[in-house]
Amino acid sequence: MLYTLRPSSSLHVEISSIARREKLICLIVVTFLIALCVVPMAWNPHWTGELHKHHNQYQLLADAFLKGQLYLDMPVDPRLAAMENPYDAKARDKLNLDENSGGWDHAFYKGRYYVYFGAVPALIVFAPYKLIVGKSLATYHATQIFVALFIIGLFALFYLLAKKFFPRMSFGVYLITAFTLSLVSISYCTEAPALYCTASSSGLCMEVWSVYFFVRAAWCNDSRRKFFVEIFIGAVLGALAFGCKPTVALANFLVLPLLPKFFAKDDPRKIFIVLSVPYLVTGTALMAYNYLRFDSVLEFGQAYQLTVADQHAYGKFSERFNLSAQIDGLLQNFFGIDNNVSRVDNKPSGVLRYVLFWLPIFLLRKKFLVALWKNNLVGFVLALIFTPILITAFQIHWTPFLLERYSLEIYWLLSLLSFIAIGFLSANKSFNFGICLLSVVTILQCLNLFFIPNDLNFAAIYPDLRPTLLKIFSLGFL
Repeated sequence: MLYTLRPSSSLHVEISSIARREKLICLIVVTFLIALCVVPMAWNPHWTGELHKHHNQYQLLADAFLKGQLYLDMPVDPRLAAMENPYDAKARDKLNLDENSGGWDHAFYKGRYYVYFGAVPALIVFAPYKLIVGKSLATYHATQIFVALFIIGLFALFYLLAKKFFPRMSFGVYLITAFTLSLVSISYCTEAPALYCTASSSGLCMEVWSVYFFVRAAWCNDSRRKFFVEIFIGAVLGALAFGCKPTVALANFLVLPLLPKFFAKDDPRKIFIVLSVPYLVTGTALMAYNYLRFDSVLEFGQAYQLTVADQHAYGKFSERFNLSAQIDGLLQNFFGIDNNVSRVDNKPSGVLRYVLFWLPIFLLRKKFLVALWKNNLVGFVLALIFTPILITAFQIHWTPFLLERYSLEIYWLLSLLSFIAIGFLSANKSFNFGICLLSVVTILQCLNLFFIPNDLNFAAIYPDLRPTLLKIFSLGFL
């Protein structure tokens, strides 16, 4: 990589001048990255639905929808139904209610099992597949689809930003940073593809394309008709993200600094209607879905999870909020400062461990601040800084502990922020090779984390894999 991206490389043509050759190279790189991320998803039986049946909830939910019902056709163990508090994990363990007989990680309400994960993947992928093909789609296959579309979307969004704001950016820099930041943003899905990452990757897919269309509408001089189509599609995708995973959908906050750009182009009343209708329709549908299942428009099933913590006892927002826990959680999630915060992951905490994520510090330089103001990017950049903090705060509040897979929800936002910093830095061509070098270091960091045993991933199943690879790459010196 470093040789290919050396300072004299022909890949360092300006992004505004790329031709068919560069587009073909980009297509090859994107295809390779998608294959690198999605093909290994089929290799781990712990995450293909073969060994852990609770990973197949989306398939069962699609079957339920096709039957016209909202609950799952699953037998309920009489011991679970008779429990005073079935949400107490220790009490379930005493009755030997295991993963299969205890309905692990389902929502259990009034004697029936439900799915607390967002229903959108079941509606747009699993149910249509069952109708057309006649059999259920393996959950990890849906994750493969969403991951592939996310990668394409992130490359497209980076290209859009580069063409608009950084026309002098090197194509080689664009290529390596888009590759690296996509890998960081989505690689955890390769480790544990089924169910949890299906919900996350579907939300990420919706959000990255939502932001793409919103950015096009804000900064591209398209026709009036195309402008309204773009903000409508962006709103539909942003709204659907709430039906995938609500915390991922908090990235809709990014549309707020773009509103002045929208309103300057046409009648604000028409724009507001086009923007708001998808959110209102989706919000109404989700509240109706919640009410029909749990007799509450705001309850999506978290309080009734059969998992490690009794979230039925979490109480109201104001009762549970703890400022000290918020501060400790934010320090852990971003900087790896644990402060005795509960952890279940073997992977080191701190999303800012990736070296590329520190480049936005350069945006504090005076000339870059001036450039941000000149390009009307200040509000967008501030939203990119605030939104990961907001998402993490919600995660801290509503979950018993932070997990590495939750970082999926903010990696892509930090990647967007880093890419904007890289765009300004790349105007000085002397920085190009340094950025390429940091990208390669980040790729190695990502691979290093990938091979840490955790969450029944490859390294956990094959404990000799990491030391063997280390010996190979170090030629036996380590």
